[in-house]
Amino acid sequence: MKCLQTRRRQPGRSALSVIFWWVLVSNFTLLLLKLFYRIRRIGREHIPETGPAIFIANHQSFLDPCIVGVLTMDRPFSSLARASLFRNPIFGWIIRQLGAVPITQGRGDAGALRTALGELKAGRTVMLYPEGSRTPDGRVHEFQRGVLLLIKKAQAPIIPVALEGGHDIWPIGRAAPRLTGRLAVKAGEPIDPETLMREHGDAPMEFLQSRIDRMRAELREQLRKQSGGRYPRPDEADHEPTAAEDQGGAQTGDQRGDQRGEENRENQSGGSRTEADSGRTSSK
Repeated sequence: MKCLQTRRRQPGRSALSVIFWWVLVSNFTLLLLKLFYRIRRIGREHIPETGPAIFIANHQSFLDPCIVGVLTMDRPFSSLARASLFRNPIFGWIIRQLGAVPITQGRGDAGALRTALGELKAGRTVMLYPEGSRTPDGRVHEFQRGVLLLIKKAQAPIIPVALEGGHDIWPIGRAAPRLTGRLAVKAGEPIDPETLMREHGDAPMEFLQSRIDRMRAELREQLRKQSGGRYPRPDEADHEPTAAEDQGGAQTGDQRGDQRGEENRENQSGGSRTEADSGRTSSK
């Protein structure tokens, strides 16, 4: 059975630990997510069976590790988690057992980076949430550039992962998740790190963000159709273009850069015209 191939799934880890957390607990979690939220898992064929990989996902709720975990359960991952999550001794122990590494937000954490690189060099996988915190409105927010250093050093395949429905079920400010809703999670085709890093500046992160946001919008449309429009409940994410309107995807980083350049030139020319008009008015 593939689930018992612990050396392939997570090399260097205890077989008992892998089987307990990533077979028994993961399948029980999957059962609950199916029972309450009819979770849909898409794209599992894009998850490599062996070798290092970096999963990059949008961040909607505290349920996200469970949601991504039931998608990638054949390849257990370690994740970089906000240091404050480890303050609760019980919860901190659980996420440590699942391979979570504490990281301090807002500044570089060399120790966490070394740990993540060590996981990848050992042939294991790492999960990252580049937004840095849960979305306040259901939208995908700006990806932080710190992730690029790990991508550059690790040279491991990047698997984009999109989640939808989590913000509707457990938004920021709510003490516990709702027991109604719909969930979907999707893994996209692997992205070659060398190809991604050929871009400069913010372009690589903008590309990843647009790819994942496009996948999320597609999942949102599918959930709405399957639930007769009930789930996810309307929120600010509905004000974004839908996947159908997108017609082939979001702009690349270069396209957005060109657009910003055009806007700047228009602003500059507008400012010049204003100064010229002011000069003529003064001379009158």
